[in-house]
Amino acid sequence: MSAYEKCPLSYRFQYIDGLEIKPSPYLSYGRSVHDALEWLYGRDVPEPPPLEELIAYLDSCWCSEGYADSEEEGSYLRHARDVLTQFYHKNIGDFRLPLAVEERFEMDMGDFILSGVIDRVDRHPDGSYEIIDYKTNRRLPELKRLREDLQLPIYQLACAEVWGITPSKLTFYYLVPNQRYSTKPRDRQGIDRIKERLAGVAESIAAGAFPATPNRLCPWCSFEDVCPQRIAADDLGENYRARHGALIRRREKLDRAISQLADEMREKGFPPDCEDH
Repeated sequence: MSAYEKCPLSYRFQYIDGLEIKPSPYLSYGRSVHDALEWLYGRDVPEPPPLEELIAYLDSCWCSEGYADSEEEGSYLRHARDVLTQFYHKNIGDFRLPLAVEERFEMDMGDFILSGVIDRVDRHPDGSYEIIDYKTNRRLPELKRLREDLQLPIYQLACAEVWGITPSKLTFYYLVPNQRYSTKPRDRQGIDRIKERLAGVAESIAAGAFPATPNRLCPWCSFEDVCPQRIAADDLGENYRARHGALIRRREKLDRAISQLADEMREKGFPPDCEDH
C-alpha cells in the first residue's frame, strides 16, 4: 500500500510488470541484517546463542549484490556487525522466543487480497502482545511521518483477522540508532479508516491508475530509466523513445540471463522444459 501511495507508477513497474529492482547497498544490507535477526529469534530452544554465532551467521548470509567495490562492501559489513552487536547487548538479557518470526499473512478483504510479512510478534509475560518491525534507516524519521505510517496498523489488523489477537503495542525498531518507537494500537474507528484507505488504493489499482508521482525517493528509484518524469528529453517523442530503449535494454539483459541459465542447465543434465520433446 505504501509503495502505491508513494508512486503508483513505481508500484506498477515492480508488482504488475515485474521489472527488475536494481541491486543496491541499502537493500542488500537490510536483507542481510533482517536474515540474521530472523535466525536469532527463529530458534527451537529458548536459550539465545552466543554473540559470536550471530555474527558468524551474518557473515554466512551476507548479500554481496549492489556494492561499488569490495571496500564499500567491507564498510557495510563491519557496520552490520556493529549494529547487531549493539542490538544483542541491549536485548539479550530478556530474550524470549517470539510468537511469530517473519510471519506471512493473507487477508480476504472482499474485493482484494491483502498480504504481507510481519518481522516479529512478541508475547510478554503479562500476556500482552507486541508487533515489531525492524528498520535499517540510519536516521529516525520525523514523528509526524511515524504517526501517519500505516504499516504497523495494517499488521495490527492482520493479527486480529488471522490469529484473533489484539496487540497492546506497535513498535518500529530502528536498528542503527538502536532505538524503539512504539505507539498504541488503533481503535475501531482508526481501523475502519484504514480499511477505507485500503479499499481506495485497491480500486485505483483495479482501474489502472498508475500516474508517476515525483517524491524525495526518486533519486534512489530502480525505474528512473523508464519513468516519464525522470528522463531529460526536449520533446515528448524523445521521452517515449528513451523509455522504449530502456525497456529493450532491460529485456536484452533478461534474455542473456535466461540463456546463461539454460546453458548451465544443459551442462548439468537438466535441459529446459521447452527442450524436453
